Amino acid sequence: MKQNAKIFTRILLLLLSALLTLSCLPGCKQPPISETPDPVPDDGTQTEPPQNEPPVQEPPEDEPEVDMTYHFENTISHEVLCNYLSRAVTISLEGSFVPNSRNSSHIRKFILNTGAKYICRAATCWNPGPEDYETYGGQRTFIAEVHKRDPEVVFEACVFECISGKVNEIPVPDWVFEAFDLPVEERNFSFDAMCFPDGSFKGQWGEGTSVPDITQQETMLFFYYRACQYILLGYEGLHMGQIHLIGRDDKNWENWTELLTKIREFAYDRARRGFVFINAHTHGLVGTDGVLLFDFHMYPSRPMADGLQEPHFPTEDDPQCATFQAGHSDSIYGKSKGGMTYSGWECDSLPYLVELDNYGDDTASLHIPKPNDMRTWGMDEITWYANQPAWYRAEFLEYAYDWVMNEAEGEGFFAMPGQRVARIYDEDGNVTRWQYYAYDPKNHKDGCGDEAVIAEIWASYES
Repeated sequence: MKQNAKIFTRILLLLLSALLTLSCLPGCKQPPISETPDPVPDDGTQTEPPQNEPPVQEPPEDEPEVDMTYHFENTISHEVLCNYLSRAVTISLEGSFVPNSRNSSHIRKFILNTGAKYICRAATCWNPGPEDYETYGGQRTFIAEVHKRDPEVVFEACVFECISGKVNEIPVPDWVFEAFDLPVEERNFSFDAMCFPDGSFKGQWGEGTSVPDITQQETMLFFYYRACQYILLGYEGLHMGQIHLIGRDDKNWENWTELLTKIREFAYDRARRGFVFINAHTHGLVGTDGVLLFDFHMYPSRPMADGLQEPHFPTEDDPQCATFQAGHSDSIYGKSKGGMTYSGWECDSLPYLVELDNYGDDTASLHIPKPNDMRTWGMDEITWYANQPAWYRAEFLEYAYDWVMNEAEGEGFFAMPGQRVARIYDEDGNVTRWQYYAYDPKNHKDGCGDEAVIAEIWASYES
């Protein structure tokens, strides 16, 4: 499919979506996976494996009126994209573990009570291996249960910059070979074949791990496999992690362009609404087809410590204050690259989302304000936030949501914190808890009550 034809088709699809009569993209390659069993384990909850032709679903006779605020199909408009990003929240379920219905009620209640629409990092398997299959049934069930109450919610899964020898235990399905026009063979994925040939980044995340090299065909096969698996489970968002690290040797982003194109083609036929939100930690990249690689950009929010304060442990009366500032560290503010999007519309600055990220603390600088440091008071972003008193957390969330939106003139958004790994410290520097939970304490024993604050802030922007 040639570049001009692809861009013209995307623009045409965007126009037709308003009429809700989209048809299949010409030349879009159907993933030939009918001869290969769906690798999702049979736990009583899986769906039928994909066939050569997508199933046709007849609409109900009395089809309800579509709410265009969050409507998309095959492509997404600028307005709808921003609507989703304005209701984004990070609910990071570490180890790719999504709870089953017996212990996930607090998460469902949070999503439905607050009106969250884009759930960042819902699947966050850092070091993938065959054991991930054990969680697939629970993930599919959990997503389906939320969609029964609110079918507009988008769940995001992550394909991160970490691999290990565990990938050697995962068989390569036939349909992965076929998607890349390769001869089908019976073998497992190869860790060694995904690594940088010069040995760069070996042991980057611990013994036996590495950053995968996107210029290696094996990495593209594995990333495609993981992304498509998530789409089949019901995820409609993909976060691709540190794309610059994985793509260090990717000239003109050629490999990333090919991979993301194949993932989007798969999503066109297999995703719930024929589209997948793809993002990564970047200020913006243009592929070899002249189109922006991502649907939106994602980046840490980079709160800056107040250097006028003295070093101190946060207390009810004396929090560790921080603010945002364009140009601080490597922040994205004012730097989000614009251009032509996959969905066919152009922008001067692609909409972006910032989050309270986690990447580890500098214990030697704990509780010390260093305005020029990317660690806020010696802590990563979510850990700093989680250690502040409740009234200051509420004040900061309101400030952050408003500041980012105003700074970006409506093109940037702040992802609210819902659940994420964070270290809660006591005055002696001991970690007393390893997770932050925004949930209502009536629904979760460790919930800190920020749920009500988030709901109130979002509601205030609708009034």
